[in-house]
Amino acid sequence: MRPFEILTLILIAGALVALFTHKERKVFLYLLFGCILAMLLQHFLEGHRWQFALAVYLLPSMYGIHRFQKHGINLLTKGVLSVWFGAAVLLPWIIPIFTLPAPGGPYTVGTEMFYWVDSTRAEWFTDEDQNDVRELIVQIWYPSEINIDEKPEPYLDFIDIRAKTLASAGAIPEFFPSHLKYINTNSYKGLEIVNLEKSFPVVVFSHGITGTRHLHQALYEHLVSRGYIVVAPDHSFDANLTIFPDGHVADYRSDLTGNPDSGRVRKMQMSTRVADISFILNQLEKMQSGEIKSQINEKIDLERIAVGGHSYGGSTATVASQRDKRINACFVLDSWISPIPQETIDAGVHVPFLFMGRPTWQGSDYPGNYPRLDSLMAHSSNPKYRLIIKETKHLDYSDIPLFSPIIEYALDVGSLSASVSIPLMNELVHGFLEKHLTDQTSSRFDDMIQNELIISIP
Repeated sequence: MRPFEILTLILIAGALVALFTHKERKVFLYLLFGCILAMLLQHFLEGHRWQFALAVYLLPSMYGIHRFQKHGINLLTKGVLSVWFGAAVLLPWIIPIFTLPAPGGPYTVGTEMFYWVDSTRAEWFTDEDQNDVRELIVQIWYPSEINIDEKPEPYLDFIDIRAKTLASAGAIPEFFPSHLKYINTNSYKGLEIVNLEKSFPVVVFSHGITGTRHLHQALYEHLVSRGYIVVAPDHSFDANLTIFPDGHVADYRSDLTGNPDSGRVRKMQMSTRVADISFILNQLEKMQSGEIKSQINEKIDLERIAVGGHSYGGSTATVASQRDKRINACFVLDSWISPIPQETIDAGVHVPFLFMGRPTWQGSDYPGNYPRLDSLMAHSSNPKYRLIIKETKHLDYSDIPLFSPIIEYALDVGSLSASVSIPLMNELVHGFLEKHLTDQTSSRFDDMIQNELIISIP
């Protein structure tokens, strides 16, 4: 909870005690007045959110009871108010205004957005428009100098538009994710790239089905603050929602439940996503030459490019690393292996490869996921790593565990605390890249995989 929320709840607790125990109600009235002032400050300085509504409506209720039960508060009323107050504390705690972990590296994180059109590719998702071509929104994060005068970027852009589709994806009311507008990142728009006489290695990251580029920002900021450039697209029509500069959108069209032709569609979808990655690499080459203006002009190390991804994004990264020879390393987070074409499984991956995932896919819709991974790993070259992280589930490999302390009871999140899982995964990815993309001689990655939470499968 935020500071003025905490202050308000403390004052409400004091006012309740005074209401219950003091026959002389002056102390209660003073505390109630303090509650009102604190709540006004909370509203104007921090912003109102629906999770705090129970606390707001508790104040007039307390005053009404004070007026109508002048000679003592009866036991039933005390019980109702106590339960009400408990709920008023619990609700903003279980649905918090969370904060991303501090990036921790020596650099500040700068960011910029791009709208790119690949006119060489028809957009097959939009049957209603035969002339449509592939459009992408791509965000880039890069190392920068400290600038305390700038305001950090929001965790999600266009939250008023996204709230409906986010709620639909989670089968929750539309107002439910509205509080996300108060959550900021540790990234700052438009900062100049750090003034060093060197270029930076690149990570291109692919999100999962129904996901978005936003859901892995703790990882991006961790890497960027340590000297990487990170590039992440919204894969149009696979993403929860893609919003273009003129206001038109690419909605989610990748639900193939019950589609008798799903195999063919998934193959087309995979080819499109992999082509997105190659198109982005083409654009980065234009950025490096200055053809596309960017903060990262002449700062991109095109000889050190890694791809990564989560879920379907992991399979996208895997296929891209085989098809595009510019890619030098690949890491995947609880990757959905099933959509990977059989020819890719049989050919294997022949750049340094890291798989990091949950203990089992049994009980999911894809229990054959790990047998296919076994085959992929068997056909792939060393160095390759398969790391199982105990007590994790599918969404642990994103920012989602930060969303609530009880998120494991609502979504596919394991019992491992986010304060443990997110730093561990971020450090593993960074250690892998340092060893196999930037050729560091440190044994840090090899030491990290000896962690008792990790099962390393040869």
